[in-house]
Amino acid sequence: MKATFKCLQTLQRLTTRPKSTSFIGLGRMGSEMAYNLFSKQFAKQPDAHFVVCDAFPESASTFCHNFTTAFPGSNVSIAATPEEATLASEIIVTMLPSSPQVQTVYGGAIIPTLRSLPADLAQKTVCIDSTTLDVDVARETAQAVIATGATMLDAPVSGGVTGAKAATLAFLVGGTETSFRAAYPVLSMMGQRIVHCGPSGAGLGAKICNNLILGVQQVVVAEAMILGQKMGLDPAVMSSVIGSSTGNCWSISVNNPVPGSLPDKSPPCERDYEGGFATALMEKDMGLASNIATQTASSLPLGEAARRVYREMMETQPELARKDFSSVYRYLSAPKCLGRVEPRSPQKCLPQTSSSLVFPLASCPSVPSPSLLSGGLNTCSRALVSFLVPLEGEPLASHVRVVDKFSVEPPTTYIGAEFPKLLKKPQVQYRQANLTVPATIASCFDPPEGQSAYDYVFDFTGEVAFDRTDMIHVERTCQVARLIGLEAAKRKVKAYVRLQQPFYETSSKGSHDEKEDIKPLGVAGTWWHETLRMLAAIEDLNLVILRIGFVYGPYTNWGNVASVFTVASVYGYMKKPMKSMWSPGKNPTHTIHTEDVAGGLWACAQWMAPLGRKEADSLAGEEILFHNDKSKVAEVHGMPPADKKLIAPLFNLVDNSESTLLSVGQTVTSLFGTTFEFFNLVENTVLKMKSDTVEEINEHHVGGWTEMITTSNPPIPNTPLSAYMDKYALEKHVVAFSNAKLLEVTGYKLKKPNLSKETVKEVVDKWKEEGSWPILDA
Repeated sequence: MKATFKCLQTLQRLTTRPKSTSFIGLGRMGSEMAYNLFSKQFAKQPDAHFVVCDAFPESASTFCHNFTTAFPGSNVSIAATPEEATLASEIIVTMLPSSPQVQTVYGGAIIPTLRSLPADLAQKTVCIDSTTLDVDVARETAQAVIATGATMLDAPVSGGVTGAKAATLAFLVGGTETSFRAAYPVLSMMGQRIVHCGPSGAGLGAKICNNLILGVQQVVVAEAMILGQKMGLDPAVMSSVIGSSTGNCWSISVNNPVPGSLPDKSPPCERDYEGGFATALMEKDMGLASNIATQTASSLPLGEAARRVYREMMETQPELARKDFSSVYRYLSAPKCLGRVEPRSPQKCLPQTSSSLVFPLASCPSVPSPSLLSGGLNTCSRALVSFLVPLEGEPLASHVRVVDKFSVEPPTTYIGAEFPKLLKKPQVQYRQANLTVPATIASCFDPPEGQSAYDYVFDFTGEVAFDRTDMIHVERTCQVARLIGLEAAKRKVKAYVRLQQPFYETSSKGSHDEKEDIKPLGVAGTWWHETLRMLAAIEDLNLVILRIGFVYGPYTNWGNVASVFTVASVYGYMKKPMKSMWSPGKNPTHTIHTEDVAGGLWACAQWMAPLGRKEADSLAGEEILFHNDKSKVAEVHGMPPADKKLIAPLFNLVDNSESTLLSVGQTVTSLFGTTFEFFNLVENTVLKMKSDTVEEINEHHVGGWTEMITTSNPPIPNTPLSAYMDKYALEKHVVAFSNAKLLEVTGYKLKKPNLSKETVKEVVDKWKEEGSWPILDA
């Protein structure tokens, strides 16, 4: 029954894709939705093909068995991966737990697969995501899907498992009018009320607001039912009275939390609160509402109070996390529960150290002070937080504020196993914020009560995806950094450290120092470099630029090096050599460990703080040369003239390995019991001529990695790691920097001076500990 990758490619060539529907995510809701969708499609079109995919293969097998038993002659296949499901069908429906899973399934599988399809096939594909997730993640995902030519809608549901089973769900849809019309026939087979709420993200916004009301409502109903019983009232009588009065609501008339209150109905309370909407999911949705409130400066006093009830309920009675959220009645009825949760008192700051603001930005003067970190939650800012406020040992900062667009509770990007623990420390604060809004940035610079102003700001912001347009890079890289820089100058921060990713192409001859003119790579590199000029042009900004090599380290799944780790493990698992398309020339690819990124940032801040910009420029300033289209100067706000000479302190940071493509490949593959080799000239020529080379290579990578995580002991249902390598990752990149200036001027000493088998193993072991890396029996 299990379909193979090759079978699905054949299926595509035989033009059955237009008759096929894929459903990814067969949980409580998804399995019922898929059952209704497929059964109604089968009734209308008996030759239709259906594909199911789930992180737990047994769920897909059970679904297939049940469906084919009920509908003999139906054609249902199991896709081992979302890639296979995407290749198989023009209609793709997803119902996933939350934002991280959507980012993994779409970003790591569906979107790359759509890009690999011929344009006409991609344009006929309709993606419908019914997950309740972060609105920003949904919009970014939709934008990426639409960029492939496909159609994308967010269509979260209301109605719960009961509505999913009865096909009476309400779908709250976000997307264009055209895409809504295309998806309507599919949605109508799973629900009764299909509402077009507006553009991408609008459906989710409506769903999150609805669940905010529902979450508050259920707590109040539980409180009222407890209060009435303590006054001697019969719960069935109370339910009847309230149900016919102005207090009537869904939580009293349908989801009543008191057993026996609705004699003619069967709410979850009659089944020990099983089979409904899990408390953990309700708390997640209320967290999404809280995140939006933070971004929009909205007040949610009742929403936050109710959310605290659910959170404390799960902390004190963990078994209720998986039960229907009406089990809040059981929690509030407990003798030790006072029925209210006081807001947490403000954490006191450590007086002896500094505080930092991270956008990721971070700051620290000679006397310990606060630091602000801005952006970079998905790249390097977490490493700096760990450096400033370690889990063990004395902190370097009395207060660290991290600001980024992502949610951390629930997480909408990979944050590793350590960062959630760091967030519990009194010195660390996380704030989700939209950094494209000047007023929001200004509020991020306001320190907590009792803290001094931020002295150090560490800027990690910027779009790191290489396939984004000029407009996106201008908005998310240049303008965000410029707004933060302007506010930092206004606040007179003592050090503003900008982390510059290695989006450059150097010569392969030797290591290049900061004085050499190095060409930015592609659209991303051009605008990341232009950002440095825009920051350098801000008067009174105590700017230091730290330009790094290819980064790697524990809990860092971003970047080319992390991809090499996973792909090398696949070749080791398959007992085949890992091969490169590029010649075995020098091809330097200088690397840097995240611990040294953090240490280097701190060294730059401490070096700058006592100097000021003018003296720092005289000691370490370099000209930031123009590498852009001159016509853009008039189009982009804040972009300095092409001929303006701009100076700023600039340091390179790489380790001492002087790594090359060959040495990195050999080091990493040695850990996994295989070798690193190169294709011969003929093989190289053929591969570079083929239009589907990227997908052909990834067929082996993704298939092997999927087999590894499913056969792992224990199996891994979700992992932030992927063996998929996009076009950028497969291209040759030459980055060769000299670190001599940084080590000499700031006195910094590398903690991880070399990329070695031991440092690679350390990274992999951390992933194994958190359950992200497969553990395979020998």
